[in-house]
Amino acid sequence: MNTCGQSGPINAQQKNKTPRFLLPAAGDNAAIATERIEAGDLIEIDGQLLAVKTAIPKGHRLCVKRIQKDEGVLSWGYPFGYASVDINPGDYLCNERMKDVLTMRNPQDYPLGLSVNFTDRDSTKEQTLPQRQTLAKNERKQDSGPAFMGYYRGPGRGWGTRNDVAIIGVTSRVRSLVLAATDDLQGYVRGLENVDALTPVVHTEGGSSGVMHNKTLLLRTLAGFAVNPNIAAAVFVNDPDSPVSNAELLHQLNSVGNAHLESKIRYFVSDDDSCESVSALTALVRPLLDGAAKCVREPAPFEGLKVGLQCGGSDAFSGVTANPLLGAVVEKLLQAGATANLAETDELIGAEEHVLAKVADRNIAEEFLAKLNNFKNYARRHGQTAEGNVSGGNLYRGLYNITLKSLGAGRKKDPNTALEHVIAYGERMELPGYYFMDSPGNDLESIAGQVAAGANLILFTTGNGSITNFPFVPTIKIVTTNERFALLETDMDFNAGLLLNGLGQGDTAQQLLDLTCRIASGEKSKGEYTGQSQVQIWRDWRQDGSRTTDAKLGHSAIWSGEPLLPAAQPSAAPADFSNNYGSGTEHRRTIEILPTSLCSGQVAEQIAAKMNASLADAGSNAWEVVALPHTEGCGVSGGDAEEIYTRTILGYAMHPAVSHTIFLEHGCEKTHNDFFKDSLRRRGVDTTHFGWAGIQNSGGITAVSGIVGDLIQEHIRGHAASPDAPGAPASRIIGLATATTPSETVAGMAADLVQRLLAEGTSVIVSETDHLLTSETFLTELQIDVAGPTIPYSGSVEAAGLHVMQASTSDWLEISTGLGATGAEALLVFANQRPVQPHRMLPVLQIGTGTTPSTHKVFDITADNQDLSVTSGEIISKLNEIQRGHYVPVVTARPNVGFQISRGSWGISL
Repeated sequence: MNTCGQSGPINAQQKNKTPRFLLPAAGDNAAIATERIEAGDLIEIDGQLLAVKTAIPKGHRLCVKRIQKDEGVLSWGYPFGYASVDINPGDYLCNERMKDVLTMRNPQDYPLGLSVNFTDRDSTKEQTLPQRQTLAKNERKQDSGPAFMGYYRGPGRGWGTRNDVAIIGVTSRVRSLVLAATDDLQGYVRGLENVDALTPVVHTEGGSSGVMHNKTLLLRTLAGFAVNPNIAAAVFVNDPDSPVSNAELLHQLNSVGNAHLESKIRYFVSDDDSCESVSALTALVRPLLDGAAKCVREPAPFEGLKVGLQCGGSDAFSGVTANPLLGAVVEKLLQAGATANLAETDELIGAEEHVLAKVADRNIAEEFLAKLNNFKNYARRHGQTAEGNVSGGNLYRGLYNITLKSLGAGRKKDPNTALEHVIAYGERMELPGYYFMDSPGNDLESIAGQVAAGANLILFTTGNGSITNFPFVPTIKIVTTNERFALLETDMDFNAGLLLNGLGQGDTAQQLLDLTCRIASGEKSKGEYTGQSQVQIWRDWRQDGSRTTDAKLGHSAIWSGEPLLPAAQPSAAPADFSNNYGSGTEHRRTIEILPTSLCSGQVAEQIAAKMNASLADAGSNAWEVVALPHTEGCGVSGGDAEEIYTRTILGYAMHPAVSHTIFLEHGCEKTHNDFFKDSLRRRGVDTTHFGWAGIQNSGGITAVSGIVGDLIQEHIRGHAASPDAPGAPASRIIGLATATTPSETVAGMAADLVQRLLAEGTSVIVSETDHLLTSETFLTELQIDVAGPTIPYSGSVEAAGLHVMQASTSDWLEISTGLGATGAEALLVFANQRPVQPHRMLPVLQIGTGTTPSTHKVFDITADNQDLSVTSGEIISKLNEIQRGHYVPVVTARPNVGFQISRGSWGISL
């Protein structure tokens, strides 16, 4: 790294003084501002004092050598754009996307507007290969000695850095059962020595009854989790109707050979999450915990380390401090015999020349390029490009496009390091060396693949201060600058900003290597201290056909908005009707924490749990805090998926069952607080009616937890003397669903129910993929012809009546999440023989229509599938009781069930 100041490289006398700008490499014409430079400031470039005309935010780039029109704008010697006009030294470098970002977020800094002076290099089409390529493998020392204290699992699995027992949900359908069993066993785990944790592994996949495009990938990932050396034992939890069978899992496990034979793996199948099922699952897990407690740490060689290399919340300094530092540490590890895994395919598009400068052989280079090209085609088929990977946080902190982001991300591979292996997502790393694994840039989805491949430690660089952590593989967070480290020290593990102070890379790398070995030996990472951990597997995506030949899902122009059947004008509301309800207490009011991305999801859950416990201790039954974590907002495609996501979040923010909404941003995402403030203003909504908080800007998880807690208490105090006004039934909406193909009796009952609700003025919404819409009985009795959806997924109801909501899958969690966003105040489900998972916030009235009576009460109403003696009037009466707070559904809303936003038919992970 050639660090340049106002007049040249840093020397010994300047070690404690950070220059105002620096160059990633000698010869670059674009420098990075190390601090904010105001308009009018004088800066020294090549011995000349120049006045800066435009404010330059910290981390953004300025011209330091004259760039003529059409000439490349260079960082690390590579072009990330081309000048659209002549650019003079001292000029702020700005492309179209950066202009849009700063105009939205900092309009006060640019009263005269911003001038665009360069266009982006299109790395998705223009691929640059090295002119000279070194073909060689990485050199390794034969005897590196002990590196850390680990757990030996056998020659097939290798060494673990943690000793966990995992309860792994095979699909999203068993989420609540997995989490409930884990919670029940926490006290037992605390009494055991040597067991690091009992880890629940829950995810979003396999919830639909339709075609799974990622089934092979899912099987490979789940099997990889179970045999990861950090796992002492694992239990796969499944349900009888799962699209992924235990036999398929066993077949996948057999394919990994000795790793499977060295593992302790059990299987558990249940059709519900009742107390009986939870007890049976915990009884299966306890002996595995006892066995894990007998494992002890012993000296392990460097060959036992398999390190996943990641970056998230990247900024302009990621490529000049944290990532090169990580590359230097990995070079040391490889020499000692360790293994490293570089991933995030789309975040290397544009950095091919650097990555392939040294490879083991030409076949490896061709395999790498094939993965990149496949990813480009994957995105192109869905109407996207890798540019969608660049998040709002990336842009705001100086990463102008995917090329610049990739050029910095590629520094995780040192120039002296050879790329030796290329593998698919989750494919096991059988040999030592430096790997590239195909994956999206989405941090959580990419890390899951690395863990499945065998990674037992994650080295994670971050500019903004990402709080991403995997549950049973420790994550070491390396932040890029001194200021960010000071702000987020409670959540970050290492400060790469030391390099900006003049500390040598060799000394800094040794400090990071020492920390890596200590954490591998059992010292807790900051993420483990905070309890922050999430799992997300590469989400399902549509692969058949082409996005260009399909209708544009999510576009309002294709929805008529007109109901299939109109609703009558509602009658007067009952005196005690309230549109705020929670877990059954009359007129209980809900405060909602809405994460603006997947990264702030678990923090929102932690805050909600803490606040609910505090309210319970204070004897308050009038309020409930609900968090709605999800997988969106970062590392996903734009277009339809972003429209769907935005619409869903806004639907919940303004839901009639919510007394107050607090938006919680992480800080790196595209859909940050400013994004949603702008979206609300466009709808004519006053943003001061909502609470706003940010993890990174507040100083980390602990700080933001206090801020959100204060916002909640402030709202409660302000509403103690003036309860929310009773709601009116004019906007009453009910979501209707069936869990399986209905009999003629059930379909007839559903049709009668719809007619009665419409006659009362209540709107009814049915998903496009619901079984009712294929029932001749239902369609004939209502005299309707369903040509397509009347409202989009999570769309609002403008005209009262019977509506069909667009849906791309039959996944109940996605369907219920979308129905809730429409404003539905309750969901009604004909659930057949077993109940569906409840909603996190809304009451779900479940009618059991199976032929086999249940041994315990799991339905609100039970009837025979062929002889449904209950009347639709009784069902409506029960719905009214729910909304008045007089009845609590048997399967209640709770925080351990999924909240899953659809990506539509063409949304993908980027």
